Amino acid sequence: MSSSTAAAWPSPGRFALALILGLALTLTIAGLWGAMLIEALLPTTRIMLGWIDDRFGILLLGVEHNWQDTVVHYRMNFVEDFFLGGRIIQARPEGWLNVVTPVGDLLQPLVIAPALAVALPGRLAIRLMRFVLAVLLALGALFIDLPLALHAIAWDMITYNLGVHDFSPYLAWLQFTQSGGRLAIGVLMGLATWKLRARQPA
Repeated sequence: MSSSTAAAWPSPGRFALALILGLALTLTIAGLWGAMLIEALLPTTRIMLGWIDDRFGILLLGVEHNWQDTVVHYRMNFVEDFFLGGRIIQARPEGWLNVVTPVGDLLQPLVIAPALAVALPGRLAIRLMRFVLAVLLALGALFIDLPLALHAIAWDMITYNLGVHDFSPYLAWLQFTQSGGRLAIGVLMGLATWKLRARQPA
């Protein structure tokens, strides 16, 4: 192994230790302020849900704490008739559909990406810059994922009850996120910051 490569990559033990410390930091931050972050995004999420499908009315959108978990609670109803699965779905203002998703699931990229970014080898200043970049990337992913996830879960419940099995990009996104997609996004974002590293002397 060349000296430049040896200098670039630490031992597996040092990398694992740095990753564990990074995860401990990001998990602590997510546990303390993750719910507040989600709440801050909810006004924008409400607007984006209307953009995704204006046939749904939003009756409730908030963060709730129960004995088991902290969740995003989305309650919606149909505000206009629409055609789905060979039948007409009628608007029923008196009815509603409840969607609940854990805050921790939504925050996975925000936990994984910065922890991995700061664990990658480099000088302290470079690691801190990677950390900030990974946080910004993960926040962008959360901004998109939050309304998509809520709408996808609602759409999954509707199509399941109607026995509709047509392809839907929303259901594809839901399946991706439930199959480790958010973890993969966090890893890819963390690794993407590897480009931000100190120049090695010639």
